[in-house]
Formats: sequence, C-alpha cells, structure tokens
Amino acid sequence: MGEVSAADDADRQIRRVDSASLRAYADKPESKRTTNAFLRIRRSRLRSWWIRRSLFGQFALLSSLVLSLSVAAVGGWVGNRIADGVLRGTSGAAALYMTNFVEPYVQSMDGGGAPSAEDLRGLDAVAELLKARRHVASVKIWGRDGTIVYSTQKSLIGRQFPTTDLAPSLQGQIRAGMADLEDDDSEFERSLSMPLYEIFLPLYKNETERIIAVAEIYEDAGALLRDQASAVRGAWAVVGSAGLVTLLALFIVVHQGSTTIKRQRMAIKQRFREKVLLHRKNDILKSEREDALRTAVRIDDLVHTRLGAELHDGPAQLISFALLRLDGLEQQLEGGPSKARTLLTEFRSALQDALKELRAIAADLLLPDLGDGGNLTEMLRKIIRAHEGRAACVVDFEMTGVPEKLPRDAVRCVVRVTQEALNNAYKHSGSDRQTVTVSYGAGKLRLSVRDLGCGFPRTAAKSPSGLGMAGMVSRVRALGGTFSVISTPGQGAEISCELFVPGSDSGTVDNLKDSQSI
Repeated sequence: MGEVSAADDADRQIRRVDSASLRAYADKPESKRTTNAFLRIRRSRLRSWWIRRSLFGQFALLSSLVLSLSVAAVGGWVGNRIADGVLRGTSGAAALYMTNFVEPYVQSMDGGGAPSAEDLRGLDAVAELLKARRHVASVKIWGRDGTIVYSTQKSLIGRQFPTTDLAPSLQGQIRAGMADLEDDDSEFERSLSMPLYEIFLPLYKNETERIIAVAEIYEDAGALLRDQASAVRGAWAVVGSAGLVTLLALFIVVHQGSTTIKRQRMAIKQRFREKVLLHRKNDILKSEREDALRTAVRIDDLVHTRLGAELHDGPAQLISFALLRLDGLEQQLEGGPSKARTLLTEFRSALQDALKELRAIAADLLLPDLGDGGNLTEMLRKIIRAHEGRAACVVDFEMTGVPEKLPRDAVRCVVRVTQEALNNAYKHSGSDRQTVTVSYGAGKLRLSVRDLGCGFPRTAAKSPSGLGMAGMVSRVRALGGTFSVISTPGQGAEISCELFVPGSDSGTVDNLKDSQSI
C-alpha cells in the first residue's frame, strides 16, 4: 500500500508541474499573440466557410442541429415520462393484486403485536404463490415501529431498522421504484445480482382506515425494464419520425425558396452586368460626343481664323487698292465738273467705311496667338483692349486665383465667350461700361460678363435664339461646362459660364483688377 501511495503522489506532483509549465507558457506574450492569431485565423476561415454556403445549406446545417437537440430533449423527456408511467401502472396493478393476498394475514397485528403462527404459515404460502406467479424475490412485513415482523429471510424477523423509507407508506402512500439495495436489510436482495423494483404497500385494518403494517415486496424488474425499453423506443420512434417529417417538409420549403432566391440573385446580377455595360457604353458615347464637340469647336475656330485671314487678305486688300486708284482718279479730275468730284468723294467714303467694317470683322474672327503657354490673362487683355478701341467703351477686368497656364481648349472657350458677350453688350445693352470677372477655385474656372444696360425679359434669357448666344452655349457645353444668362429689364444682364479645369502648379494670378478705356 505504501508503494502505491508513493506512486500516486509522484503522479500528482508530475501533473502539477506540467500544469504550471503550461500556465507559464500561456502567460508569455509571444504565446498569447500566437494563440490569438491562430484563433482569429480559425474564426475567419469558419466565417468564410459559412458565408460560402447557400441559404439552403445554412438552413440544413442549423435546422438539423437544432431539431436533433430538440428531438433528443423531447424524446428523453417523453421517454422518462413513459417509463415512469409504465412503472406506476405496473406497480399499481401489482399493489392491488398483492394487497388482496397479504392483508388478510396481518389482521392479528392490530394493537402492535406480531402475526400469529397461523398467519405466518399463510404468509409463507402467499410468498410462495407470488414467487411462482409474479417473480417475487422476497417479501417483508414491517411494523409501525420499524421492526420486521415477517420476511422470507427468517434471519431478519424481529430486527428493527430506521423507518425513513416507511414513513410515506405509514401515511397511506403506495410507493414503487427501482430498488437501490443500499440499506442494511437488503443484503439478500443484493446477493441476487439482478434488477429489482420494490413496492411499499400500506396494510389496513379490515373495514377501517387505520394502517397496522407496511408490506415491502421485491419483484424481478426484467420484464418491467423490457416494457419500459419498448415504450421508450416507441416514443423515440414517434418523436423522431415527427421531427424527421417536419425537417423534410422544412427542407422542401426552404429549398424551393433558396432556389427562387438564387434565380432572382442571378437575374439581378445579370441585370447589373447589363446596366454596367450600358453605363460603359453611355460613357463611351458621351466621351465621343464631347470629343466631337471639341473637334467641332476647333474646326469652328479654324474656319473663323481662315475667314478672318481671307477677309483681311482678299476683300480688304482689294478695297485698299481701289482707294489708291481713287486717289489717282481724283488727281486727273482736278478742275473738272464739281458733280463728278462730289460723287468721287462719296465713293471714297463708302469704300473707307467698308474697309473699316471688314477689318473689324476680320479682327473679331482672328484670335490672338495662344502660343505654348495658354496665358488667359494676356489673351483677355488683348480682346478687351481691342473691344474698347472699337466700341469706345470702358471694360472693368478682374481675375482671382486663375492659373497662369490653362488648357488651350479652355482658353479658347473663355476668350470666345468673352468676345461674343462684350459684342452683345455693346450692340444690345445701350451701356458704355461692362465688367469681366474670371475666378478659379475647387478645380472650376468661372467667367462672368456683366453690363448695366437695358436688359431683356427672362423668357428671352431662358431660350436664347441669337446665333452668337447659341455659339457660346455650344462652346461651353462642348467642354462639359455650364452656361447661364441672368437678366432683368432695366437692370442689365449677366452672362456666365463654368468649366471644370484641373489646377496648375505654375502659379496663379491673384486679385488682378484692371479698368481701361480708350
């Protein structure tokens, strides 16, 4: 025994050391980080695996688990109730049967005495009969004080034991259950090595409610256990079948729903792909349209430039040549008729006016050279200076935050819109002062041309019909910008546009104000 105890102590010591080592390793920061990382990876993989399952797959897994647990719980509860019912039914029938045999032989115990010799012989006969018919293993008759007054094991007669197990039956209860055989009076029953159930029967005085003794009967529980097992199996079969039918019905419904959702999801994905393709096509068409508009604007600028050059080099030069020839003709008509000289003077004046108009038109059609920098400030200065010279008016010019270098298309657009807006203001507003404001911020270039003239109705501002206004709108929209006209009769008009132009790193023109006049 000493060696065994020493070995047990050594095993316990080894386990304590191993546990301490494991705790010390787990307390290390590196091991904690490794463990946490491993757990995160496992959770992530499990979550990914779960998400990849279809709705039907997720339902199948969860419902199978939940229904299995539910069936197990319900089946176990129902089985226990059925087993208890079988035990109660069997014990109740056995109690009624045995009471009729035993109770007549204990009437002599009224008053606390022991059964008579004749009653003892009767009880022996009853015990033999019960053993043959109902597989009774043993019978005991207890007095109210806990003394065994009769037993098939004669050595127990006259011995007294605690009345704890007898107390309910002494109150009139019939008790039955599987025998635990742990009491001192159950030595014989333990030696049988077989399952037994015991029944405690209150025995009454004839035709009274007075309990005079308690019968304890041990019966072979083999048949009872078989009945219980059969009843439990039947209960499990019913509950399991019901659960399986329910699960199959739910599987069918959820599978149909999952299939419908899958088809709808695929249809939605297909529609989404189609919409994405349509958006891409629309973006391509929009880009092609904008490129076409930009190309049209460039072609328009080239046509204007060519027309201006042709007017300057063609008709303007011919008129200049005609004026020179008129000078020679005038010298030859000196001293001639006054009427001829008057006509010649009128002719010269008309040619000079025509030449002036042609040059003005050519100047409007010809833009100053943009060069390589696209300097908007210098271009606008030249346009404004030329306009002030032709129209004999004053133009206030202001620029704020505009980059020194801008895309050539943006510069052309702003210059052309400014030029056309100033010409419109000169022709239609009746004002001799205009204001040009250019600003830049948040990637947007803003132009405003205002006058304080007569203005025009809002309906005309919303639907411009003039060729110059339509040209300005098309130029701005060709670059993806916005164009607006604000006017009130008697309060002047304002033409403004806004272009999206990325910023430049080459510096800006800040708070430049200029007021010029001829």
